[in-house]
Amino acid sequence: MIELLSSQEDEGTFESYFGFRETPFGVTPDPRFFYSHPLYLEGLAALVYGIKAKKGLMLLTGEVGTGKTILLRKLMRQLETTVQFVFISSNHITSYGLVELMIQDLGLANKEKNRLEMIHELNEHLLQQLKKGHTVALLIDEGQNLSDDALEGLCSLSNLETEEEKLLQIVLVGQPELATRLTKSSFRRIKQRIAIHHRLHSLQTVGEVEDYIRHRLRVVGYDGPEIFNREAIEAVWYYSAGTPRLINIVCDSALAMTWQAFKKKVSAYTIMKAASALLLERGYEAPKLGVPEVGALRLKTPTRIHQKRTEGNGTEVNTGDPFQRTVVQLHATDQVTISEMEANATVVCAQFFDYMTRIATAAMGPMAHLVLRDQIAALGESRDAFPRIKLRQLVDLVSREILNETMRDRFQNMMFQEMDALQPLRV
Repeated sequence: MIELLSSQEDEGTFESYFGFRETPFGVTPDPRFFYSHPLYLEGLAALVYGIKAKKGLMLLTGEVGTGKTILLRKLMRQLETTVQFVFISSNHITSYGLVELMIQDLGLANKEKNRLEMIHELNEHLLQQLKKGHTVALLIDEGQNLSDDALEGLCSLSNLETEEEKLLQIVLVGQPELATRLTKSSFRRIKQRIAIHHRLHSLQTVGEVEDYIRHRLRVVGYDGPEIFNREAIEAVWYYSAGTPRLINIVCDSALAMTWQAFKKKVSAYTIMKAASALLLERGYEAPKLGVPEVGALRLKTPTRIHQKRTEGNGTEVNTGDPFQRTVVQLHATDQVTISEMEANATVVCAQFFDYMTRIATAAMGPMAHLVLRDQIAALGESRDAFPRIKLRQLVDLVSREILNETMRDRFQNMMFQEMDALQPLRV
């Protein structure tokens, strides 16, 4: 049983235990954690260029959790000396509310003024900033939640200009449905004003996820031994599908579990448990991890290894599930002598574990081979010489990690059937 750390310990115990200055996988958009990946650097460069060149209206889109807000924070940090930013993240505000929020944020008087008067005052402020060599930029986060009136109001704001340049630089940020929404004919006035559109997407490879994790560890000052091994990183990739926010959430939870277990390395098994606790299943574009594909639509029927009594030349092995059986002919090189069979009668054969892994994978996903490996080790055994008398213990331990009750029962039934088909132990 895992002994949990006392809740009375210092709040900094989690960070100090691993040697972090602070939490490496927080979900707040801290620009210090900006990940210098080409995709994000290109987006940052595009927005910096658009604001400096005074292009007017720019669009940044990306799925939930892909890093849009942290990119905006990095943009503000990079241009803070020459650009006056107004950052708005508000749901369903009206066009009047948008102008009013800008006036308030800029410190301009807005009492007892109508919308036209506020726009006039805003225009005067923008001209004054232009004379000082300063630029004003409006950043609108969660733009997909803007009302139709608010989106239409952006046209009026984008019309604030001189004969040479736009006075207000607008960066509209939102999820992909924002771009889809702007394709409607009713929003063609806005769409025609978009000078730059950059799209963010999730990290595409396991290597990128690994680099992202190491980057965040470096930011908090960690330079010690490896915490996340390759299998753990593959598991993070599998459950997060490369989405930075999900990577942060899974890694933070897994680190907490590892800390509570008084360990220093995060295992793939811990990642799987953390993801399960967070109700995460396989990511939409998850990679293959060297195990059979799973999922209701692509699950391949596991091949059974039912062993018949040796008859004649002993070359037949029945395979299949309870509903379908086929006959597989063994090659000459696969045949074993009676003495070899007797020598291995008390240990579990490799084919049995291959079958067990496939059944477990169908029940819990591609991390099953890691669960099986860890539970074998927990029993103080190895896969190469696992005693048959401990098989029921192993099945019980693995079953506990299957969250779906139906899949757990199916796994147990199939494994017990296979165990019953094994030759009786010789006493």
